[in-house]
This record gives sequence, C-alpha cells and structure tokens, in this order.
Amino acid sequence: MSVVSDKAAPHQHAAGRHEAAAETHERAARYWDSRADAERAELQRQIARHERLGAELERRWAELVDLDGAHRATGARDLAMRQTRQGAKKTSVLLTQLANTLKRSAELAEEHAKRREQAGRGDDAAKERREANRAREASERARAQAEEWQKVIEKPSG
Repeated sequence: MSVVSDKAAPHQHAAGRHEAAAETHERAARYWDSRADAERAELQRQIARHERLGAELERRWAELVDLDGAHRATGARDLAMRQTRQGAKKTSVLLTQLANTLKRSAELAEEHAKRREQAGRGDDAAKERREANRAREASERARAQAEEWQKVIEKPSG
C-alpha cells in the first residue's frame, strides 16, 4: 500500500466512493437481469462504468497532487542545496583568505624573531617564534577547514 499525502487523500477517498457506487450499480444490474429488465440492467451497468471512470479520474488527480508536492519538495531540496553550496563556497574562500593571512603573520613573526636575535634579545625572539608557530598551526587548521568546505561544494546532489 502506498503512502497518500494529506492533499491527495480526499481524491483517494472519492475514488473509493466511486468504486463503492460502481459495485452498488453492478448489484442493481444483476437484480434487473433477474427480473428480465434488460433496459434497466444496461443503464445500471453504464452507470457502474461511469463510476469506475470517476474513480480512475480521482486516482489520477491524487497522483497529480502527489507529483506536484514531490516537485515542490524537490525544488525546495535543490534550493537548500544551492544555498548550502553558496554558503560553503563563501566559507571556503574566507577560510582560505584567513589561512593566507595567518601564514603571512607567521612569516612576519619569524622575521621579527630574526631581528630580535640579531639585536641580542633572545627571549623576545623566542616569544616571536612561538607566535609564528601558533600562526602557522592556525593557518594549517584554517586551510584544512577550507578544504572540508570545498568538499561540500564538490559533493554531487542526491
């Protein structure tokens, strides 16, 4: 048994009512056949055929309503994926820029450390090197995160 959406359910119920009416008209046709009234029996069979056609139309309508809902859901999913990819792209770009800035900061800190060493200020040079190392580590983390966001951008839909 298939799952019926809330919007399609009234059409499925209507199809059931048409089928029940068709059965009633088929019974009436058998009754009139037993009474040897071919004209009334044939009218009852025609009405039963119309009821079955009505049931089929209601089922088709229900399918159309479900398809429409599926298309909207697919459209919403596609929109969410596009927005996620756009956000991932922005995040990746920002993290890459941050990684580059942190790398440059590490290079500058290393240059400061060299100047301080040359000036005979070893303690200050050591502090600058620690800062350079921290900036390099932060740069590597930012670059790794940018690559993770890049995977989101490149991931196929589905």
